[in-house]
Amino acid sequence: MALVLVYLGRIAFFFLYVLQTYLLTSYPAVYSSGFFYTLIVLFIPALVLWLFILCICDDDEGEILQWLFAVWPAYVWIALIPLIGIIFGGNDPIENKLNSEAFFGPNVLKMTLCLSPLLLLLLLSTGTGSVSYRELIWPLCLRIALDLFDTVEMLDVVLEENIVPHNIPRSFENAIITFACISFLLSPLHLMQIKLTSRGKWEYREVTSICHKTLQILVVNCIFLGLRLALFLEYGKDASIFIAKNGIVILLSLFEICSECECCGCSD
Repeated sequence: MALVLVYLGRIAFFFLYVLQTYLLTSYPAVYSSGFFYTLIVLFIPALVLWLFILCICDDDEGEILQWLFAVWPAYVWIALIPLIGIIFGGNDPIENKLNSEAFFGPNVLKMTLCLSPLLLLLLLSTGTGSVSYRELIWPLCLRIALDLFDTVEMLDVVLEENIVPHNIPRSFENAIITFACISFLLSPLHLMQIKLTSRGKWEYREVTSICHKTLQILVVNCIFLGLRLALFLEYGKDASIFIAKNGIVILLSLFEICSECECCGCSD
C-alpha cells in the first residue's frame, strides 16, 4: 500500500509541477508578451533531473534522497525566483496590472505560488517507501513547507495592496519582495542538515543545523517579524497570525540551538 501511495505521489508531483509551470509563465505572457511562454525552459532542468533520478536510483534510499536534495534548488534557484522577479519586480511590475476579474488574476497567482510547499512535500515524501526515511523526512518537510507558506503570505501583502490599498510605499514593497526571494533562496539549506552515516542511518549534521537555524532566525523570521510589525503599526495591515508564527519560530529555533550546543542549561 505504501508503494502505491509513493507512485501516486510521484504522478501528483509531475502534474502539479507542469500546472505551476504553465500558470506562472502565463502571467508575463498574458500581461506583457507571449514571448514569455519561453520561460517554461527554466522549469525543465529540475523536472529532467527528477525524472533522471527516478530512472537510475532504483529505489536506493540513500542515493535517492541525496539526489532529490538537488532537485529543489534547481527548481527554486533556476525557475521560481526568476519568475517571482519578473512578476513582482521592475519599474512597472506585472503584479500592478493584474485584473481581479480575469482568470489570471491575483487569487490564481497566490494559489499558484502556494503549490510550491505542496511540491516540496510530494518531492521528498515520495522518494522511497522506506518507513525510516518517511519518519526522518516528514518533520523536516513540514518545517520547510511552513516557512514557504510564510513567504507566500508576504508576497500576498504586495498583491493585496492593489485591491485594498494601505498606502504602502513601493520601496517597502520592494523590501518585502527582496526578502521573500531570499527566503526562497535559503530554503534548500534545510536539506543540507541531513546526512547518511556509514551505518546506513540518517541523522542531522549538528554544526550545519545550528548555522542554518541561526541564519533562518536572522535573515528570515526576524526580518519578516519586523516587516509585519511595521505593516501593522504604520499602515494598519493586520498580520497578527503570522507575527505570532514568526515569534514562535524564533523562540523554538533559539531553544533548539541552545539544546544542540548544550548551553544555557539546555541539553538532550
